[in-house]
Amino acid sequence: MLASAKNETLDTYLQYGWYRMGHLIFTTNSLEPRDDGKVYPVFWLRYKVDQVVLDSSNLKLINRNSRFRVTYRPFSITEELIALHKAYYNSLDFQTSDNLFDLLKDVENVVYDSQLVEVRDDGKLIAAGVFDKGNNSIAGIVNFYDPAYKKYSPGKFLMLMKLRYCQENGYPFYYPGYYSPEYPVFDYKLFVDKAATEVFVPGLYIWLTYFDFLKILKAKSKKTAERND
Repeated sequence: MLASAKNETLDTYLQYGWYRMGHLIFTTNSLEPRDDGKVYPVFWLRYKVDQVVLDSSNLKLINRNSRFRVTYRPFSITEELIALHKAYYNSLDFQTSDNLFDLLKDVENVVYDSQLVEVRDDGKLIAAGVFDKGNNSIAGIVNFYDPAYKKYSPGKFLMLMKLRYCQENGYPFYYPGYYSPEYPVFDYKLFVDKAATEVFVPGLYIWLTYFDFLKILKAKSKKTAERND
């Protein structure tokens, strides 16, 4: 277990493509083999908060959830959270940890400075998201919600509320995790604003704009096709 990954330590890890997994920190450039046996490449993402411009669909999403109360607080585990996560887990059609203790490990904030965004409907907790904060960045860790509220897109709404936390508290970077250009299940992480999204290039240790990254992928794909002709 890490001694600590708070403040500028977390910022540095995130900057070089390392991310939280439980109470540990890791990096990877690929997914484990999927059902088709293929190994898909992955790339870490971050949003440049001050460059984000929300489009009409995101503004409509925020407006659709405007009757709910959103609050932020330091993370602590409660029976209410446990019950919400259990209801969420039981609605899923994919595998993940079935309880928050196994998922987060560091539930007492020893290693990470974890925060919680809560969404309530007339006092009832309907959605919650955990994120870790450093000095100039946050890392989104997990979102979960009451399946009865699925029509409100609570997962995306929680991501937008984490973005709002950054805007209101002066955090220039928000790291949502990784995505794969060949495996679309992670494409939802691009919905915030592709123009304000950067992609980490392993080996070069640089962040490129999402659109510059796509140009590199396209050029690489073209060269591969030419070699195979």
